[in-house]
Amino acid sequence: MSKKKDESLVLGQILETLASEIGATVLMEPEQDTAGQITFKNGRYSYFRDNTFDFNPAGASAVALDKDCVIFFMQSMGYKTVPNSNTFFSKEWAKIINATDKNIDSAYKYAKQLGLPVIVKPNCGSQSSGVTLVHDKKGFYEAMQQIFKSDHTAIVQPFVE
Repeated sequence: MSKKKDESLVLGQILETLASEIGATVLMEPEQDTAGQITFKNGRYSYFRDNTFDFNPAGASAVALDKDCVIFFMQSMGYKTVPNSNTFFSKEWAKIINATDKNIDSAYKYAKQLGLPVIVKPNCGSQSSGVTLVHDKKGFYEAMQQIFKSDHTAIVQPFVE
């Protein structure tokens, strides 16, 4: 995973440098710093995640599958999203992106602040796969550990009826 993160950091820096030379801007998703939006002079947007661009539909699809990025970019464009959504990371990924304070234990503290029950879901994926309504500490940790088997990022959101 470390190599992938290093490549992502370099990619964002390269794009920010190139964008300024052509009068474009780059907006990086700040939580993991692995995805971004390029706005060209003509107002057109282009997205990238890791090393995937939307020069074809693959880049936009990669960003669309990353719920944390979608929330960030939707908010930056003025769209409403589920309030108080927050991301937390597996122990390994938190170490790679220097976010060790965003681990499973801090996720549970956040869930208690929101008030149980809460929704936990994997950052990537679709069709509600892995989305869990948790009511207690045991269920929370079980759901998060299940998410971290296949995704390094989980989202904790308030339950909205």
